[in-house]
Amino acid sequence: MSRVVALLYVMLVTSVAMAQQIDVDNKMREYGLVDIRSLESSILVELKYSTEDNFVGKDMYGELEIAYLEERFAERVVEAQRILKSQYPQYTLLIYDAARPLSVQRQMRRCVEGTELESFVADGTRGGRHNYGVAVDLTIATADGTALDMGTPFDDLTTASSVKGTPDSSDISTRTIEVYRSYLNSLVAQGLITITAAKNRLLLIEVMHKVGLVPYRREWWHFEEVISMTETRNKYKLLDF
Repeated sequence: MSRVVALLYVMLVTSVAMAQQIDVDNKMREYGLVDIRSLESSILVELKYSTEDNFVGKDMYGELEIAYLEERFAERVVEAQRILKSQYPQYTLLIYDAARPLSVQRQMRRCVEGTELESFVADGTRGGRHNYGVAVDLTIATADGTALDMGTPFDDLTTASSVKGTPDSSDISTRTIEVYRSYLNSLVAQGLITITAAKNRLLLIEVMHKVGLVPYRREWWHFEEVISMTETRNKYKLLDF
């Protein structure tokens, strides 16, 4: 009898997990977001917050495995993939994170409150770009999913992961490839990353820059539009669930 009870328990837990997953997927679509791979199946997805391989060290997404993005933003990422493939057919974009519900943002903040990592995580009161579906964390990988050397892993929150050298401005003229290249060279000169990593990172920046997306100053993997958060909040819908 205990085996039957145990089996029923497992089935119940599985059913609840599946229901939660379906709810998240439905919510994403209700908010008008799209599955990036439905637009371009060659893009790889490995959501790091569905694993423990992230700066929080916890699985924050559960069963969510799909990278959802605002549709027009997703189309830019698709175009970046096509640009990359046209130059380097052996490479592909590999997405680590995309749209993030506000509830998850708040959980992440609670995990780091009172620590040195607190300043890296928005508190979830108004939402950051991921919470509007208009930010993507990604890298370049080979066809089998092996990420290129970018100098640091995803979610490494050290100086070596920075893409500084540009002001926090919504003026795209301040976000030039020359400025990014200069800063990468300074990281190499300091011994923080290798020449190979700098070249790979610059390739990623160049591809994304061609579709109007630029890296966040602290994270080489995070790309967004060059618009202010005020404009972002006015233009897009907050994933308030």
